[in-house]
Amino acid sequence: MHYLGCSYGYLIFSYEEHCLLVNVYTGTKVKPPKLPPNNRLGYLCGIGILTAPLNSPNSRLLLCSKASMFEWQVGTNSWSEHPLALDRENIYQIVFFKGDIFVIDGLMRLHTIHLTPQFSMQEVAIKLEFAPLHSWLVVCGDMLLMVDQVLSYGELNGSVDTTIKVFRLDFSVEPAEWVKLENHALFVSVDRRNPTFSCMSPERWGGKSNCIYFARLSEGPDETWTAVDLGQPVLKDTVFPIYYDKKKLEVGLLQQALSPKAPDLHNRSVVH
Repeated sequence: MHYLGCSYGYLIFSYEEHCLLVNVYTGTKVKPPKLPPNNRLGYLCGIGILTAPLNSPNSRLLLCSKASMFEWQVGTNSWSEHPLALDRENIYQIVFFKGDIFVIDGLMRLHTIHLTPQFSMQEVAIKLEFAPLHSWLVVCGDMLLMVDQVLSYGELNGSVDTTIKVFRLDFSVEPAEWVKLENHALFVSVDRRNPTFSCMSPERWGGKSNCIYFARLSEGPDETWTAVDLGQPVLKDTVFPIYYDKKKLEVGLLQQALSPKAPDLHNRSVVH
């Protein structure tokens, strides 16, 4: 059984042609129809998400492998399969923002997906100043944020730290406008199949504004979350980065830079 994600209170699993949703609060299990054979969903190459609560009209379950997106409209008896033009890269994260589906692939490319009136997928051209080591999309009110983890090397002892930077994705302003993240806390997980979210006025429950809370992969119940102040360097042992194939990443960034779609101006602005 492979874990594919968590969405609207349901854990999503798959095994060969079988899919299972488990409600984390009640233990209720939902079994969608059998998946197409050879779907190639697995622990290292699969992610799943619901488009709306399970009992909502037109709720859909989306499962992504390297090659395809499988779509099940809740209550129907079959799946629709949509080919993905990602050069067989994994989709690492899926979020919904203002009615659109945004995904990040293994080369840190951002794409939009539309399910209606027919399936379509398009890469969003973003000019990058550096190759992010680890990125998360977070919906924060009316903003779509990207949290980037980048490497920084200590000059004295040769240590390797990471710095967290947050950007607001803005596709309409030229030049991009500098904005500040105020009165919010962001919650992310090293495993990007898990949902991200934001919280306004976190001081109400003893939290901190302008802070990133990382869900840690730790067995200790007292070490579930790590708080990182925005813009401050973080020791590598605090938030474990995920390393990608360096050659693939460099080739992907080069192709993106040479693409005629690439804009002259940055389409994202940093958040302090």
